[in-house]
Amino acid sequence: MKKHYNPRSILLIILPAVLFVAFAPVTFSQQLKDVKETTGYPPATVPNTEMRSFYSQILDREMNIFVKLPVTYLLNKEKKYPAWYYTDGNRAFSMIANMVSIFEIPPQGQPEIIFVGIGYKLRDMADWADYRTRDLTPVNEPSTDEYWNKSLSEITGREFNVKSGGSDKFLDFIAKELIPFIESNYRVSTGERCLGGYSYGGLFSLYTLFTRPELFTKYFAGSPSISFGNGLLFDLENKFASTHKDLNAKLCMTVGGKEDSVMVADMNRMAATLRSRNYPGLSVESFVFPDEWHQSCMPAAFMRGLVVLNK
Repeated sequence: MKKHYNPRSILLIILPAVLFVAFAPVTFSQQLKDVKETTGYPPATVPNTEMRSFYSQILDREMNIFVKLPVTYLLNKEKKYPAWYYTDGNRAFSMIANMVSIFEIPPQGQPEIIFVGIGYKLRDMADWADYRTRDLTPVNEPSTDEYWNKSLSEITGREFNVKSGGSDKFLDFIAKELIPFIESNYRVSTGERCLGGYSYGGLFSLYTLFTRPELFTKYFAGSPSISFGNGLLFDLENKFASTHKDLNAKLCMTVGGKEDSVMVADMNRMAATLRSRNYPGLSVESFVFPDEWHQSCMPAAFMRGLVVLNK
């Protein structure tokens, strides 16, 4: 018999791994500095990447934006590239940036992209868990706030005030500040943009698809938390369908077969619902990785999204 997991129990399992840096009395950047001072060797970095920081007036917060440039970017000074924006840059950027580079040398026939990881200026990864819960969720869910406030405080010894439900403001930041920043500082092709994310990030991608679909042409939602907010995404999808005859987008969704049974069922239901709309401009591809759970599915999910959406 297949074993099913409660979402809260999954959080209890993954929380230590997600917040491993929070156990340390110093930040990750300070740890790297200490290593360099001890060994005399510099930390390893991802080639063709850079970090840009700017203050978001909308979020009232310093943002760290991680950028992976195509290997030909400095050589081909006239070429413009599609920009792919992914949430959770503090955690996922280096992994996905290296995946992108796999297709560049030797060239694999994949279109080159500018990959943008949306991140924060952090003390540690507990801040990341706090900020992402706020920014990637569309409505306030008091039980979620209570859970993260208690968990993060127990782990770090600090007080937290996690407040879910900030997706609209975060989406404003992306539309009005981040996209203009990237498109004014890099040679970006404005006709093609991609938004991607995992877990809460997948939830945010789908929320954007149904509320501001004109912002992006491609969407990736890995293990999306569709059940958040009592399944609000299904209501938003139905509302969109009642007033639109088309949805011009390419969507890729993934989930691990050993994840919570509700998460698997929700993704399959969302994929089936969207296909049933028969939108002329919508392409939907969905994948279930049979032997993977929430953490182990992440690399495979991102790679599948890169391949499917970059055809």
